[in-house]
Amino acid sequence: MSTTHTDLTLDDVRNILIKAVAAEAGVAPVELETDQPFTAYGLDSMAALSVGMEIEDALGLTDPPVDLLWDHPTVDSLAEALWQLMNGEPRAEATDGRR
Repeated sequence: MSTTHTDLTLDDVRNILIKAVAAEAGVAPVELETDQPFTAYGLDSMAALSVGMEIEDALGLTDPPVDLLWDHPTVDSLAEALWQLMNGEPRAEATDGRR
């Protein structure tokens, strides 16, 4: 995996995710509850793939871990994991208790 250094803040990352997930879910970004699992908005594996591609483009990430969205199934947890990844910090533990 490689990353591109950015000056994005955690809030920037969260806002990018909110827009990407809201677009796939067909809801307004202000209506998206960031602590709810992606599945609560009906996102399936194809939508997750689309969100993943948006993440790569918007955050300048290349080859992020394929299980990142699975391990961090909410905007809040995924934003933090991505931000840590972008800043070279150790990857956050999965939030669903599987690891």
